[in-house]
Formats: sequence, structure tokens, C-alpha cells
Amino acid sequence: MEEITIINGLLNYRGQEYNYSYSMQMDTAVFIRLYNNNDDFMVTVVANEVSINGIVQTSAQMIIDTLSNG
Repeated sequence: MEEITIINGLLNYRGQEYNYSYSMQMDTAVFIRLYNNNDDFMVTVVANEVSINGIVQTSAQMIIDTLSNG
């Protein structure tokens, strides 16, 4: 299970903080672009396999809603 935290509009992924943008790819997956001064890359998160701010995300729409409110 991937753990993500969003605080003050920054996404913490594997111990690093990033700005982010996202797009839904399927009913169960979301692409997230993570970028900061040193890195710029994409990750795919999948429903039921990612926790954002301690809540397991059960659909791509839930992931999008959580990211957009972050």
C-alpha cells in the first residue's frame, strides 16, 4: 500500500515534498505528476492500493476528489 500525505498543498511521497498535478486514467487509476526543484516524474496510483492522509482511496474519483481538496 502506497502512503501519501498532502499538507498545505504539497504532496509528500516517499519522504519528499512535491507540487503535483493529476489526471484520471481509468475507473481505478490516476496519474500524478510530481515535481519540485530537483525532480519531475509521473506515478500511477490505483484504488484500494493507496492511502492519502490516512484514508484508503477506493476509486479513481475518490483519489481525484482528495487530491483536488489537498
